[in-house]
Amino acid sequence: MRIVSRIKTLLLAAGVAGLFSLFSASVLAHSSLTASSPGNQSTVVSPEKLELTFNEGVRMLRLTLVHGASHNIEFGFTPSTEATNTYSYELPMLMMGAHTVNWTVIGSDGHPVNGTFIFTVSADGEEASVQSHSGAGHHHH
Repeated sequence: MRIVSRIKTLLLAAGVAGLFSLFSASVLAHSSLTASSPGNQSTVVSPEKLELTFNEGVRMLRLTLVHGASHNIEFGFTPSTEATNTYSYELPMLMMGAHTVNWTVIGSDGHPVNGTFIFTVSADGEEASVQSHSGAGHHHH
């Protein structure tokens, strides 16, 4: 009888621990970029817009587009006060070469997350399209 009681206690404890780990994982999950247009590492003709999609509603705190090493491109970004999953911005005609997108968001957990992705503008590039991101390239604070 004692062995059965101990087994029941151990199984109950294991079940409770499992529930706590599932709860913790969902609470600790941070916002992440799931897709963008242009896509990361893509080679495109000058895109008409920049689009970022996240795994949850986020507030976009910072978004920059840099050509080459240090040429910031103005495209009308202003920080958002309301959370949404997808942000889209019209772009001016971009110069040929590498472009870096730097973003910082705050998700439902209240933690800022930032990331970077790169695309290249080329005369023989493809039309920009939405491409999935793997979750690499972002950092939690």
